[in-house]
Amino acid sequence: MSKSKTLKRPGQTADRLFRRLIQGILSGELPSGQSLPEVRLARAWRVGRTPLREAMRRAAESGFIVLRSNRRPVVRRLTPSDVRDLYELRRVLERHALERSWEDITPDQTQSLRRLAAQASPNKSRHWVKRCLAFDLALHALWTQGCGNSWLTQDLERHYRFLRIFQLWISRAPEAVATAYREHCGILSAIEARDKARALALLADHISASARMVERVLP
Repeated sequence: MSKSKTLKRPGQTADRLFRRLIQGILSGELPSGQSLPEVRLARAWRVGRTPLREAMRRAAESGFIVLRSNRRPVVRRLTPSDVRDLYELRRVLERHALERSWEDITPDQTQSLRRLAAQASPNKSRHWVKRCLAFDLALHALWTQGCGNSWLTQDLERHYRFLRIFQLWISRAPEAVATAYREHCGILSAIEARDKARALALLADHISASARMVERVLP
């Protein structure tokens, strides 16, 4: 691990170490299947083993790593079955969130999203993939943040941590990003038209298509 990525404060809390672990997994610095030797990590990050152990426990509870008795923890290796299960749950939760937030969605919000969509048009600039992913997150946040149920929001945000891993994989396939962009635009158009049934159906189809896409790029 490079020196620039080392945590240098000896008093790092378990909370900050947890975020450091998740950041490493999401960025690919700690790839799936990699073992996490506690002593070596503590030395590299210049932290005590007790807060590091607590951070690993929390990462395991969040599903990012697997703790094994008398063996080193490992970064969770996602299988096609994991992807299908995760997206099945996501489909149920997101549809419910969109239904709950429907009456509170404002024209200002949809206009802001439409501007993001215009900026993210595939091949419009060399940054189009990054802008498509930003549009993706902003669109889903419309109902994730606006559903009025803090427990539902927390569950969906936990799912989105995994989605960041999938986005990293999918971003290497520009045609997949462009397909998702068109699906997002369709959902936004249905919301703008106040066609709730169509918006919900398109959202469900998009999430199912995303699951198949992730399975294709699964390392």
